[in-house]
Amino acid sequence: MRYLVRSETTARWSVLLLFILVPSFFVPAPWMGVAQAKILLATVAGVVALLAWLLASLNESRLRIPSSPLLAASALVPVAYLVSALATGASWESFVGQGAQDTVMNAVVWYVLLLVSAAVLYAGYDRVPRALRAFLAGTSLVLLAQIIHLAVPSFSFGGALPIAPSSIAGSWHDLGIFLALATFVSIALLGTPVAGGYWRYVALANTLAGAFFLIVINYADVWLGFFFLCLFYAFFLYQTRAPGSGVLRLRRAWVWLALALAALGLYFGGSFVHAALPGPLQVAQIEVRPSWQGTFEIGKKVFAEPSRAFFGSGPSTFSREWGLYKPLSVNATQFWNVDFYHGVGFIPTSFVTMGVIGFLAWGAVCAALAWSLFRWFREMASGAVVRTVLAGSALYLTAFHILYVPGPALSLLTFLIFGALIAHECSGGGREWAIPLSGEGWKGRGAIAGAILFGLLVLFGGVQSARSLASDVLVNRAAAAYARGGDTQIALRSIALSLMILPNNDRAHRAGVELGLAQLSKMIAEGGGESARAELQGILNATIQHGLAAISIEDRNYQNWLTLARLYGELAGVGVEGAESSARQAYAEVLKNNPTSPLPYLGLAQLDLAKGDDGAARGNLETALRIKPDLAAAHFLLSQVEARAGNFGTALEHAATVTQIAGEDPLGWYNLGTVLYAQKNYEIAASALERAASLQSNYGNALFLLGLSYYRLDRREDALAALKVVAALNPGDARLGEMIAALEAGRSLEPISK
Repeated sequence: MRYLVRSETTARWSVLLLFILVPSFFVPAPWMGVAQAKILLATVAGVVALLAWLLASLNESRLRIPSSPLLAASALVPVAYLVSALATGASWESFVGQGAQDTVMNAVVWYVLLLVSAAVLYAGYDRVPRALRAFLAGTSLVLLAQIIHLAVPSFSFGGALPIAPSSIAGSWHDLGIFLALATFVSIALLGTPVAGGYWRYVALANTLAGAFFLIVINYADVWLGFFFLCLFYAFFLYQTRAPGSGVLRLRRAWVWLALALAALGLYFGGSFVHAALPGPLQVAQIEVRPSWQGTFEIGKKVFAEPSRAFFGSGPSTFSREWGLYKPLSVNATQFWNVDFYHGVGFIPTSFVTMGVIGFLAWGAVCAALAWSLFRWFREMASGAVVRTVLAGSALYLTAFHILYVPGPALSLLTFLIFGALIAHECSGGGREWAIPLSGEGWKGRGAIAGAILFGLLVLFGGVQSARSLASDVLVNRAAAAYARGGDTQIALRSIALSLMILPNNDRAHRAGVELGLAQLSKMIAEGGGESARAELQGILNATIQHGLAAISIEDRNYQNWLTLARLYGELAGVGVEGAESSARQAYAEVLKNNPTSPLPYLGLAQLDLAKGDDGAARGNLETALRIKPDLAAAHFLLSQVEARAGNFGTALEHAATVTQIAGEDPLGWYNLGTVLYAQKNYEIAASALERAASLQSNYGNALFLLGLSYYRLDRREDALAALKVVAALNPGDARLGEMIAALEAGRSLEPISK
C-alpha cells in the first residue's frame, strides 16, 4: 500500500508539474535551446509519470482509463508515425531525430502525456481544477520572465533569450499563441472556484499582463484566434440552460462579445497600435515558412511515386523533400539556403511525410474532438465553465497545428489539455475502461505483461530520445565555446563527449569536420617541424574519419555530403593526391540529394579554377547562376574568369553585380576596381577602390591598386599617401619603398609598376 501511495503521488505531481513547467521550463545557458529543454523535460517527466501510474495500477490490480473517443483516436497518431517510419526505411532521424518534433518518439511522448494526464486527473474530482491552477502558475512564470527580459534587454537569462523577440515559451509567435490562450483561460476562470482566493489575483495579473503582451507581440492570426475563443465562450454563455430570457442570456455574454470585437479590431488595426508604442516595445520578428502552395507542391512531388502515397516520405523528412523539390523561385529570396523542416502547418506537414495514414490519424483526432464538442453543446449546462474552457482551448490549439508549426511547448500543452478535457468529461459518469491486472487467468496475466512491455518500450524510447538531445546539446556547447574564444580543444572535447553519448550523431561528425578544418588551417599557417607534421597528419586523418562517418550514418542528408566535399576541396587545394576526385564525387551526391542548390556547382567551379580549367569553371558557374541568379560568389568568380579571357565587358557586368548584391563586402569592390583598372578606366576604378578601402581600412591590395590608379590620374600626392599606408602594413616590402622614393623624387613609376 505504501508503494501504491508513493507511485500514485509521483504520477499525480508529475502531471501537475507538467502543466506548470511545459510553458515555463528552460535552461539558462546559450547552448541549450528552449525547444530542446522542453522536449527533454516532457520526455523525462512523461516517462516517470507513465511508469509511476503503471506501478500504481499494478498495485491496485486494475488499470482505469477514461472511456473517450478522443483518447482512442489520439493513439492512432504515434501508430501512424511508427508505421510510416518502418515503411520508409526506419532511420534514426525518423524514430528519434535530434530535437525535431515530428518523430516517432515525440509522438509517443505526446500520447503518453495525454494518456497519463487523462487517467491521473480522472482519478480525483478536484484534480482538473488543480491542473488549471498549475497552468495559471506556469503562465505567471512566463509573463514574469518576459517582463524582466523586456525591461532589461541585456539580461538574457544566461544566454537562453539572446534577442528581444524570444521567450521561455518558445518563439515570439509561440508566445503570442500561448498568451492568447492563457488570457482567455484567466478571464473565463474569474468568478469560479478554480480562481478562488489568492488564485483570483493570479488570474487577474495574468489577464492584464497577457493583454499587454498581446498588443506588443501583435500577430494577426493570434488576434483572430482570440476572437474565435471569445465568440466560443459567448456562445456557451448564451446557450447554457439557465433561467432567463434570451435578452438576459445575451447580457451575460456581452463582455465576451466586447472582447471579440476588440480582438477583431486589433486584427485589422493592430499594426497602427503597435506603431504608436514606445520604441523599446516595438519588438518584431521575421518568421518565414513555406506557403500552402509550396507545401502542396512538395506533397504532389512526394506522392507522384505511388509507393509513397500511403506512407509518405517518412517522419522528420520534410527538409530532405524540400531540398529535392522546392520551387526555384525560392532561390531568389534571402532564405534560399534555409532547410525548412516543416511546411505551412504541422498537421499539413504530417500529410506530406506520412501520407494517407497521417491524414487518417490526424483526421480521426479532429473528428473525435468535434464529436466531443458536439456532445458538449447538446448537454450544455450553466456553471460548467471548466469543461468549456478546456474544450475551447483544445479546439484553439488544434487549429494552430493546422495553420502553423507550433514549438514543443504548444504541442505538449495541446495533449495535456486533451487529457484534462477527457478527464473532466468522463468524471462523474463512470465512463471508463477498467482492465484487471491480476495473476489469475490468462487475461489478467496478459494485461500485466502488456502493461510492463508498454512501460519498458516507452522507457527505452525515452532513454534514446534523451541520449539524442544530450548529444545535440553538447554539439551546441562546442559551437558556443568556439564562437566565444576560438579554442578548438574545448570544442573538440565537447564533440568527443557528444559522440560518446550518441556515436551516430551525424551533426556532431559534421562539427568535427569544421573544427578539424580550423585546426588544419591554423597549423599550416604556423608551420613547424617533424612533430608538427605528425600532429597535422593525425588531425587530417581524424577530420576525414568524421566526414566519412557522417555519410555512413545518413547518406541521404545533403549536408553530410557537402561537408565532406568541402573537406576534400580544401585538401585538393594543398595538393593531396586523390582529394579532387573525392570532392567531385561528394558534390555529385549533393546534387543527387539537393538539386535545387547552387552550392555544388560553385564548389565544382572552385575545383576547376584550382587546376586552371577556366572553361569548365565557366560552365559550372553559369549553371549555378541559372539556379540562383543573384549568387554573389558565382558572379565574383565568373568576373575573374572573363577578365582572364579578355572579355572585360562581361567581366565588368559580373563584377558590378557583386557590388549590387553584397554592397558591404570590400572584396567585391576591390574586384570591380581591378577589372576597371585592367580596362584603363582609372577614374571609376579609383572610386571602387576607395569604397573597398573605406569598408576595410587595412585592405593592403585595394590601397596599393588605388595608389596606382591615383598615379594614372596624375594625383601624385594621393598616390603617395595611399602607398605609404600600404608600406606601413607591409614594412618589409622593398618594392614599395622604391615606389615611394620614386614618387617623392618626382620620378616616373612606369619601370617599377610594370
